[in-house]
Amino acid sequence: MKSIFFVTAMLFSSLSFAGQRVFDCQATKLSKSPDVSEDFNIQKNPTVLLIEDAKNWSLNVGDYSVSTLDKNGPALARESSAASDTEVRYDFWVEASYEFELVINVVDHTAKVYWWGLGEQTEIGTFQCEVSVK
Repeated sequence: MKSIFFVTAMLFSSLSFAGQRVFDCQATKLSKSPDVSEDFNIQKNPTVLLIEDAKNWSLNVGDYSVSTLDKNGPALARESSAASDTEVRYDFWVEASYEFELVINVVDHTAKVYWWGLGEQTEIGTFQCEVSVK
């Protein structure tokens, strides 16, 4: 029951009062899948950074970056939902194509990151995140 509260609080907390929420994640285990795009350069830059506020968000996966602040960038969309009693799931679309899935455990702040660029779920890796509010 306690974990359901944490997931609900994380999903529905008012970011307008909190400012920005930052998930700064470092890899603890990277996938060796050949299907992970080399454009991410995730082996040399094993980080994931999600910054969100009430209106905008940005996502960096390795060297790949998308942001709603970039008015000349691609069309972007994001949804969040409860993945389980202890996990929040973020789904990201770029130009109407489902691209990334980020599942964060609200208890220990570990995250699993997946890429959907080839139409199938490809694990990028497992990450340990620091969560802060600015």
